[in-house]
Amino acid sequence: MSRFHILVWGAGDLPPVVCLHRVRGHARRFERVARMMTGERRVIAYDLRGHGRAPWSGPHTLAQHAADLDEVLEEVGAGQVVLVGDGFGCRVALEYTAAHGARVTALALLEPPLRPAPERMRELAAAERRSKIYANADAAIAEWAGYAGRHHTPRALIEEDVAEHLVVDQDGRLRFRYSHDAAAAALEAMAEPAAGLKEIVCPVLIVRGERSDMLTAADAEWAAAGMRRCRVEVVPGGHAPLWDALAESGALVRSFVAAQRTRA
Repeated sequence: MSRFHILVWGAGDLPPVVCLHRVRGHARRFERVARMMTGERRVIAYDLRGHGRAPWSGPHTLAQHAADLDEVLEEVGAGQVVLVGDGFGCRVALEYTAAHGARVTALALLEPPLRPAPERMRELAAAERRSKIYANADAAIAEWAGYAGRHHTPRALIEEDVAEHLVVDQDGRLRFRYSHDAAAAALEAMAEPAAGLKEIVCPVLIVRGERSDMLTAADAEWAAAGMRRCRVEVVPGGHAPLWDALAESGALVRSFVAAQRTRA
């Protein structure tokens, strides 16, 4: 049995799509996007270390997350893959692709935190280590940092996420299902600019929220200039495109993945 909580949708002979969630997230957030692509490909998502039902033990470094991805790919019998990252998952995808470029046929990056303000990321990391409890689900939705940055997300999407991700601990308190240390480590890792972009030679799609406070237009263009085959698309909303612009983001990812058929 795998150490990781792995979800699989669909089937097909083409390289599978493997999805990597954002900090404080979980695998099931990709379900709607996955179901858009299951006609010809398997779509796989798993809880990153320190999140959801994955091991919570460290280290919580980018290198360890990349090693975990390699383990998951072996577990599901995947050779070449398309990687889809959301937020911090983009940094894991970039780390892995820079080291294993022959295995990754394409990258779709949703709001990649390429070089956010380091002071802000360190402040968020420090706040993350001060764990918080919630009186009820409404308070969690209003106060949790993981739901920040949304502009017009349907309430139903957030309530669905709460049902999956908010749990009651042994003391009867409500908390989200992830390690604060793991999340803080991820935020600290994002304080450093993304490295190794020149090593990425596969096709890359960057999706940026037009009101994002994590990925500026200049940063997206900087990344596109550093990678050889990269295009940037803008969708409505902030830095949570799977919530603020699910339809638009899903359509972009689906068409991008479909275009890789001849390159598989």
